This record gives sequence, structure tokens and C-alpha cells, in this order.
Amino acid sequence: MKYMNLYRGYEKRKGSIDKKISSIIERSQFIFGEELESLEIELSNYTGVKYAVGVSSGHVGLVLSLLALGFNAGENHSNKEVIVPAMTFFSTAEAPAFLGMKVRVCDIDEYFNMDIKKLESLINKNTVAIIPVNLFGQCANYDAILDIAKKNNIFVIEDACQSFGASYKDIKSCSGKLGDIAVTSFFPAKPLGCFGDGGMVFTNNEELYKNLKQLRHHGDEGTMIHVKLGTTGRLDNLQAGILLEKFKGFDEDMEHRRKAGEYYSDQLKNIVKVPKIAEYNKSVYAQYVIQVEDNRDEIRNKLNELGVPTALYYPHPIHLAPVLAEKLGYKEGDMPVSEYASKHNIALPIDNDILKEEQDIVIDAIKKVLGK
Repeated sequence: MKYMNLYRGYEKRKGSIDKKISSIIERSQFIFGEELESLEIELSNYTGVKYAVGVSSGHVGLVLSLLALGFNAGENHSNKEVIVPAMTFFSTAEAPAFLGMKVRVCDIDEYFNMDIKKLESLINKNTVAIIPVNLFGQCANYDAILDIAKKNNIFVIEDACQSFGASYKDIKSCSGKLGDIAVTSFFPAKPLGCFGDGGMVFTNNEELYKNLKQLRHHGDEGTMIHVKLGTTGRLDNLQAGILLEKFKGFDEDMEHRRKAGEYYSDQLKNIVKVPKIAEYNKSVYAQYVIQVEDNRDEIRNKLNELGVPTALYYPHPIHLAPVLAEKLGYKEGDMPVSEYASKHNIALPIDNDILKEEQDIVIDAIKKVLGK
């Protein structure tokens, strides 16, 4: 068994994907092109957002979003603060830190997302943005976050790198309604993944859209006249073409993924702590993460011996990440919920095409290892 069997996603669309790849190669249209434009239109229509901009990765999307909001490269941003959750992939904090901004960290709640009860106390006159993360495919509490942001006149960037296809109170992730900008990732293991790195940025703001299109191409206004400091941040046309084919049947894939997550929860709820999904959320279970009380590493080793691979999300909360810990000034114990999660989480196999028989193998192994 694989932790994620990504080949099956290709196999069921092999004919159309191979045809698309061949067409792009024959035309040698690798950078920009009709596939990228079509994908941007497809995904903007799907989410209901006005503008979508294909970028080279979710991380680049976060950096470009900050640049587009006016935090220009090459300028001093040391007095500007951005709030991120303690439990997330490093990139969420890395993007503002990369631009010289100060990162403030917020602990998480029972849903693995930013704890809105602790958020407002972190805001001060230097706070310029909040980057909530829809961790493991479930949206954060955006009503509360947007209310706090509006009251304090600060930006919200929806980090939707794990939640494309999810929804919050029937509002789609990446719709542009859950922040000023939303960013998703097409890393191969994501619910909608390409064959390399890729991402997309979404907004309903025309000025931000124009900024993003310039910034992903070295600040070029279109005639090799560079009006901003940007980067090489484009989504390759080849990856866009692959994503167009993989997007066909995407809702069916996500329904399968949700049912797989719900099946795990139903079978394991009396054995381990299963992920809690808010009643107003529809998760895409980008990862299926349980928590065990003790001996996490020993349990993982025993599961591996039984042929069940697992993963960790994440071994270090953001405030204890070695490269940031000293600079941020936090210490162990400052984010107790995130620290507990980092030591007790186990991610189980899940993907768009996981078989019930495979899930039963995982479930039986967990029961055997935990003596249930």
C-alpha cells in the first residue's frame, strides 16, 4: 500500500492527459498559452471568483499576494506584522518572513485551524495581514476572522493550499469571499494536483489581479517594461493542460474523498481521536489526521510493519521551527494545542481513488496495534 497512490489518478484519465501533453509538446507552447488561460477561466467559474492567476506554486502564490497588496520587494517591512496559525506548512510563515515582515503566531482550535478566541489579542497598530490556513482541507472560521480584519482595517489572505474544492457555509474556498486574496496549491498530493509544482491565486479585486499578472512575470507590464520587482512565478502551460484534464470529474473525486474520510471517522471514532469537522464546513480531507494519546512513533513503526504507511503533519509548529524560533521569540509551551498536535498526530493513507478494501486494511491494523 502507498500513502497516496497518485498513479491511479493519472491512469483513469491517461488517454486524455497523454493527448493533451502531446498537443502542447507538438505546439511547443510551454510558457503561457491557451491551456493556462482556459484553466484560469475554468477555476474562476468553478469557485465563482472574478479573477484567477496561475502561479508556479502555492508558496509563490503567497509571496505574490503580499507583493500585490503593496508590500513591495526591496523595501523595509520590519515594522509590519502578519498573523499565521502555529500549525501549518512552513510556507505560510515563510512568505511574510521572506519579505522581512514580522510573523506573529496564533494557536489552533479543535478543528486544527486558527483559534479565533486568541486572534484579536495578537493584533496591534503594526498588524497588516492575517493568513488563516484551511488545514487538512477544512476552512477556518471566516465570519469571525473577516469581522476582526474589517474592524482593524487589515488584509486577509486565505491560505487554501489544502482546501480547493472545500466550502465554508456553502461558500467555496477560493471564491474571493473569504479574504482579499486566496491561494491554492497544485502540488501532486493535493486534492487537485499536477505533475510537479503549481498553484493559483484568486481575487475579486481588479487592481490586485493586474498586479498579480505583472508580478508573476518579473513586474513586466507586457512589453518588457518592468514596473515592479516580481519573480518567475508563472504556472507552466504543460501543468495547466494536465490540470484541465484532471479537473474533469473533480467533484466526483472530492465526493469519493469525503466519503473515505467519513468512513475512517465512523470506524475509528471509538479507538483514536478522529478529525472534527465543523457543521458548517465541507472538507476535502487533503490529509486524514488522527491523534493518539501516547507512543506515536512506536504506533507508526508497528503500522509500517503491517504494511500501512503514515505521515506527520507537522513535526514542528511554526513558532518552534528551527530557522524561525529564535527570531520570533517564542518558546515551548506558548502554543499548547499546536504543540500537542505536532507530537500526537498521525496521517493515514487517503487519496482521490482510495479503495474501501485499502481503508479496511488500515483500520484493522490500527485496531491490532492499539489492541482494540
